[in-house]
Amino acid sequence: MPAVPAHVSTADARQVEIYRRMTPKQRVAVALGMHEQARSLMDAGIRTSHPHWSEAERRREIARRTLHARS
Repeated sequence: MPAVPAHVSTADARQVEIYRRMTPKQRVAVALGMHEQARSLMDAGIRTSHPHWSEAERRREIARRTLHARS
C-alpha cells in the first residue's frame, strides 16, 4: 500500500480538529448536507442514465442504492 502524502495527513488532521470544535448540532447539519449532496449527485447520474424515469422511479433507485451500499 502506498504511503499517504504529508499534505493529505495534514488536511485530515485539520478536518478532525474542525469537527471536534463543532457542536453536535453543527456536526449533524454537516452530515445532513453531505447526505443531501450525495443524493443529488446520484439523482443527476440516474437522470443521465435513465432520462425516461419518473421522479418516483429515481427516488426508489436512490433508496435501493443507499440501502445496499457497501463501504
